[in-house]
Amino acid sequence: MPYQNEQPVMYPFGPPIYMDVVPENFIQELDTLIEENGGKVEFDASGLLAGRILKQTELQTLISSDLEHHIIQHCMRFNEMTHGNQELDGDMTRTPSMTMKAIWSNIQEAREYNPPHYHTGSFSFVVYCRNDLEKFSLEEIQDNPYDSPHAGSTEMTQLRKLAGLIELQYGEPNWMNWNTYQFVPRRGDIIIFPSWLRHTVYAHYEPDCVRVSVAGNVDIVGG
Repeated sequence: MPYQNEQPVMYPFGPPIYMDVVPENFIQELDTLIEENGGKVEFDASGLLAGRILKQTELQTLISSDLEHHIIQHCMRFNEMTHGNQELDGDMTRTPSMTMKAIWSNIQEAREYNPPHYHTGSFSFVVYCRNDLEKFSLEEIQDNPYDSPHAGSTEMTQLRKLAGLIELQYGEPNWMNWNTYQFVPRRGDIIIFPSWLRHTVYAHYEPDCVRVSVAGNVDIVGG
């Protein structure tokens, strides 16, 4: 299938990450599922996840097979472009099959956040459906009375502002060691990374602004 980003894989630190764009029709499907099922008790995922976020919805049984296939294709592409098959008993001729193990939505409002954590499975992904912070510059997002550097913070976060950032973390903070990758996502973005990679979502402080994401895990199940 066609892809918008021909060079989606980067190595900001030890493990690679993958970034590309999901077509608008799939984003609209997710928009509809979140609107129709958010708040329903049977799909409430807020007590099962790491996020300090009230509105989280389980989508595993709701997404179309086309959307599931599309996300898995991105994971397959990531695996192929990073030569991930060499870890499958050293046989580069094998093409692994993959299965989606979980998928859920997050509606992050002001002051909500996701603490540092990691997932199960082989790959973790996040698709961004909406980010009201897009209309602001990073300087504007971080110009607030709450997000100022604090001397008591850990892991050198006292040296920088954090509001509105998605951050992937690997290794120990030290001089000339870049152990984090931060970005502010836009609608349609998809990011994929090894499920064991620690990541966090910092709070933002813009009232009436939300960031809607859909996250999940994909497993390699064999060749």
